[in-house]
Amino acid sequence: MINQIARKSVVVASAISMLAGCGKSGGTYSILADADSYKQEAAYVPKKIDILWIIDNSGSMQTSQNNLAENFKSFIQRFQTNNNDFRMAVGTTEAWRGSSYARLRNNAGYYVMDKNTPNLETVFVNTVKQGINGSGDERAFQSMKDILALPANSTFRRPDAFLAVIIVSDEEDFSHSGSSLNESYTNPNLYTVQSFIDWMDGYTGGIANGRNYSVSNIAIQTTQCRDQLRTDKFPKRYHEITQKTAGINGDLCADFGQTLEIISDSIAQLSSSFKLTREPIPESIVVTVNGSIVARDSVNGWTYDATTMTITFHGTAIPAASSDVKINFDPKSIKI
Repeated sequence: MINQIARKSVVVASAISMLAGCGKSGGTYSILADADSYKQEAAYVPKKIDILWIIDNSGSMQTSQNNLAENFKSFIQRFQTNNNDFRMAVGTTEAWRGSSYARLRNNAGYYVMDKNTPNLETVFVNTVKQGINGSGDERAFQSMKDILALPANSTFRRPDAFLAVIIVSDEEDFSHSGSSLNESYTNPNLYTVQSFIDWMDGYTGGIANGRNYSVSNIAIQTTQCRDQLRTDKFPKRYHEITQKTAGINGDLCADFGQTLEIISDSIAQLSSSFKLTREPIPESIVVTVNGSIVARDSVNGWTYDATTMTITFHGTAIPAASSDVKINFDPKSIKI
């Protein structure tokens, strides 16, 4: 009997030793009854959010820039309510023309706006109205890359933040290696959409834990809008990058307020994901926010992705930055 007790003591001591060696800082563990499974508490840390607007500043964009400015409150309200650590900057679709065009600034001298910017709404309105005297050769993807890669803009992007790019344009992207206008899908010098996705993957730190960015667009989505704005192309390249990066296709001719709310909700969800450090038994996951249990629900709750071991919050369940969030679960058994 004494030998049996001694053997059990060794097993428990070994388990505690292993746990002390591999436990993640901030987590707490307890030994379950069967002595080879452990309950884990994971601390949720909301991501910072960096938002880059790419605004078409060609001659046909006056109304769209005004609509964006007038409905900005619909976009920023969620981030302010949740007390997210956000920052924003505005560039144009002609930033590809050189560093003087890619530099993030406006006439008032603002470089980056954030939650502490006085009179944020007024500042954004002044910044987003980039005018209509820009190039008619709108290269949104090339401009996005050149803005983010420009050393003078290096302090905008925070490595630990989720990056949301939002393109607002009434023209398709035709980024290519030449300097003259060429709006042809068969142009041999046309850069592929995948080449920009690959660059963004690398720029944001890789995709091992899922993409840490999204690219959304507010562009032409319907035949009615296309005819109204007198253009002949749907933005299929925008659609490709948006679909592959979990962004949103917004309609340039629809209610801007509603469109901006949808985009902000999407960014909030994508930035409210938490990757577990251990593979859980899915049925054992319990999520609490400020002491209250949150339902497992894809609309106003949380979901678990077994492929990436990620918890994602949705809708009204997205926690404010100051919330006390705990994720408890039983990891799959470890055989000792």
